[in-house]
Amino acid sequence: MKKWTLVAIGLFMLTACQKDDDISYCELHPDECVDVREVKDYFYFKMGSWWVYEEEHTGNRDSVYVNETWTDTSSVLFSTELISSYDEYEYRFWTTGVNGSLVDNNLTKKKVKSTRVKRSKGKSGDYVDEQTCFLFYPYEGLATTTSYISGAGVENYHIGKLEIEKVFENYVVNDLEFHQVVFVSEEFTSIYDGQPTNHFYAPHIGLIRKELIDSNQVWNLVSYHINQ
Repeated sequence: MKKWTLVAIGLFMLTACQKDDDISYCELHPDECVDVREVKDYFYFKMGSWWVYEEEHTGNRDSVYVNETWTDTSSVLFSTELISSYDEYEYRFWTTGVNGSLVDNNLTKKKVKSTRVKRSKGKSGDYVDEQTCFLFYPYEGLATTTSYISGAGVENYHIGKLEIEKVFENYVVNDLEFHQVVFVSEEFTSIYDGQPTNHFYAPHIGLIRKELIDSNQVWNLVSYHINQ
């Protein structure tokens, strides 16, 4: 009788272990994970959305609006194209998929650099470049490297750092208050002639501030409309 009891206990423990193995890390630790599709909160916007920015030193204004947009709601994939009235260039943001480890049902560990957003700049007859511009899930110190070619030849190939400098719980621009704002620094930003830049992104709003270091330009969001 004792023998069969021990066998039953052993089978129960084996089954329990197998069930635990089948449960993903994110199911066991939901507070340590995030849905990668939340990266779209910063860059995916519907048609009819627009933003107005003002340059701090000159007062110049730039109106930006969504020209084309697409998303796959079941995955992290999206593409949003914006047009700037100031320089008449098209700026496109997109993801190509998920990189890194442990993505189960669109869930991943917050401390895993799993998703990159890419950005390009161009217009008819003048495609400038494309480059990584954002990392998800954003936390202070998360970084990657990007490249920039300032001219012909290997000697003009530069490697720079893109880093999440800080995530502000609250951040104010022109009396507009935003929350969970991600401050991203780029050592070489290819779409701005390789100069260092700082970008500030707010979820569900997008870009709220842009600092072009070498050209001494600071563009702040002054008004916007997000089509829900």
